[in-house]
This record gives sequence, structure tokens and C-alpha cells, in this order.
Amino acid sequence: MALSVWLSLLSPVVALLVAFWGFRRSTRADRLRAFFDLHERYLSAEVRAGRRLLHQRVAGRSAEELAELDRDSLDRIGYTLAVLNSIAIACAGGYVDRRMVRRSMGRSYAGVIAAARPYIDRVEALRGFRPYPFAESLAGQLREGAHVESRD
Repeated sequence: MALSVWLSLLSPVVALLVAFWGFRRSTRADRLRAFFDLHERYLSAEVRAGRRLLHQRVAGRSAEELAELDRDSLDRIGYTLAVLNSIAIACAGGYVDRRMVRRSMGRSYAGVIAAARPYIDRVEALRGFRPYPFAESLAGQLREGAHVESRD
């Protein structure tokens, strides 16, 4: 009888431990899968072209110079910044491990957002609100994290 009591007490504990371990494992796997999906989008040809445009045609330019950009360039830039904002939203929501983002694309990400600042300022002046707030916030955190990580 002692064995049956012991088993009846132990089996729920084992079930809880297995469920908790399985949940943690699936959460990690889901976060890793989400990271790879976002990383693939970050490295896609469209986003790379938009990042290149931001560095070549936007960084350090005035609002007047940005007004001369063609519609195709503006569309590419907008798409790129939307992808960067979605990466930041995924980080803020905990769907992606922020440390992996920082280590794999942190410096590049922060550099792109810094290059996009004149464009973002211009859009804010035209629309009355600052677009891509999550991307700007994450870029600041990644810049700060790069200093911390380099000391580790």
C-alpha cells in the first residue's frame, strides 16, 4: 500500500516536471525558429537593397534632398524600415531572443537606423508622428548592449 500511495503522489509531480520541461523546450525552439525567420527577412534581397539605399542616399541628407527621392526608392526604404520595426516588435514581445539579435545583426541594425534618421525625421514632419518607434528603441538598446558585450 505504501508503494501505491508513493506512486500516486509522485506521478503528478513527474507529469508537471515533464510538462514544464516540454513547455520550456518548445518555447526555446519557437523563439529560435522566429529568430531565423526574422534573420532571413533581414538578409533578403529587398531588405538589403533598402539598407543600401539608406546608407547611400539618406544618411546625412537634408529634407530637401530626401524630397527628390523617386517613389521606388521610398518604397524600398519604407519596406526595409517596416521589417526592422517588426524585428524590434518581436524582441519587445519576447518572441525572439534579444541577445541573438544583438550578436548576429546588432551593429548593422543600429547603423541602418542611424542612417535612416533623416528619413524618419522627414516622415515625422510630414505626418505628425514618429514612425518606426520600436526600431529606434531597439537600435538604442543594441548600441548600449554592444558596449556592455564588448567588455564581457
